[in-house]
Amino acid sequence: MISTRHRWGDKARLPHKTEQQCTRCGMVKTTRHEHEGLRDLYWTEYWRDLELVGREKTPPCDARLEMAEA
Repeated sequence: MISTRHRWGDKARLPHKTEQQCTRCGMVKTTRHEHEGLRDLYWTEYWRDLELVGREKTPPCDARLEMAEA
């Protein structure tokens, strides 16, 4: 049975965000870093096929790529 946990790849660091892609399902985890006045704002977004799929909890890994190789 395949684990439902994501296997995050290396981080791509950009000026106001970092991105990591799951090597199993292709989902992208984006951590944003922005500034509003004196406050620093941080939040996480999860993207699949260029569509936002979540912000609160990590969506489950569907392991599409790993299953296609088997």
